[in-house]
Amino acid sequence: MSNLDLIQITPSLGIEIKQNEITKKIIERLNELGLCDIKYKNSTDVILLVANLIEHLVKDKKINKKELLINIFQKVYNIQPTDRSIIEQQLEFLHSNKAIKKLSKFYLFCCSAYEYFFKRKEKKP
Repeated sequence: MSNLDLIQITPSLGIEIKQNEITKKIIERLNELGLCDIKYKNSTDVILLVANLIEHLVKDKKINKKELLINIFQKVYNIQPTDRSIIEQQLEFLHSNKAIKKLSKFYLFCCSAYEYFFKRKEKKP
């Protein structure tokens, strides 16, 4: 352990670090799915996917989820101010219709258990 590990990070800097980590994870996921093409920048499905990912990854109340979504779209698609307003309207529509959902811990546990027991058997030669 170095002496630099003993120095405390300020809370505001900690929030920035968390935002950067979440942004990196979501951009990696979009790359895995092949959704970084410019044709997806106004897609409601991509906005819903990113909003759900943010909902699951953000645990700190101090992080503005809407601004985080806009920043991710800015980095991935290099959106213009008109695109930003369209994305904000679509996000408000999804939020008002309760389309943005967080999966329960029980459901996530069941999925993990299923993958552990059944997917594991398929991988064995």
